[in-house]
Amino acid sequence: MMKSIVLIGNNKIEKLVAQRLQGQFELTEITEGDLTKAATYQHLPTNLAMMISLAGPMDVDLVMDAFFSAARQQQLKLERVVMLSTAGIDNEVTGKLKYPGVKDVTEYLREQRYAIKMIDEEEIPYTIFRPVNVINEKTGNPVVINEGEKVPVGNVSRETIANFIVQAIQANQYQNQSIALIETK
Repeated sequence: MMKSIVLIGNNKIEKLVAQRLQGQFELTEITEGDLTKAATYQHLPTNLAMMISLAGPMDVDLVMDAFFSAARQQQLKLERVVMLSTAGIDNEVTGKLKYPGVKDVTEYLREQRYAIKMIDEEEIPYTIFRPVNVINEKTGNPVVINEGEKVPVGNVSRETIANFIVQAIQANQYQNQSIALIETK
C-alpha cells in the first residue's frame, strides 16, 4: 500500500513537489480554502504518513495549529513533517534578505519560529528547509548550511528547493534537521 502525503500550500514549489512525487505516494493537495482553519483538514486520509507544508508566507503558525488540531482529532499518526520556512529565523543571515509579500518582517519571522516550535512539540520526525532569496532560475550548485551556522545572502531556485524536499521524502534524508538552502556559483 502506498504511503499517503498531504501537501499544503498553493505555489510553484508545491506544484513541482507534487509532480515529482506523483505515482510514488498517494497525494492529497490542499491548495485552497482557509488553510488557517481546522475544518479545511477535516477529511485527511486515514493512512496519512507525511505532511509537507509549503504554506505562507504569512500565518504559517495558524496553518500548523489548524492542521495538527485536525490530525489529532482524527487520531492520525504521522511519520514525518516537512516544512518550507525561511532563512533568517535564527538571525543567522549575514546581510539583508528580501521577504517578498511580507509587510511586517518581525511578525513573519515570529510566525515561522512558532510554526516550527509546534512541529517540534508534536514529537514527529521533521525536516525544516530555510531557503534564502527564492528565485525562478537556477544560478549555481545547491549548498546545504546546517542549523547554527552563518548563512550568506544569496539565491536558491524553486527547482532546487523542490528537489531537496523530494530527496528528503524519497531517501528519508535530513531527519530532525533544520537546514538553510542556497546556490553558489
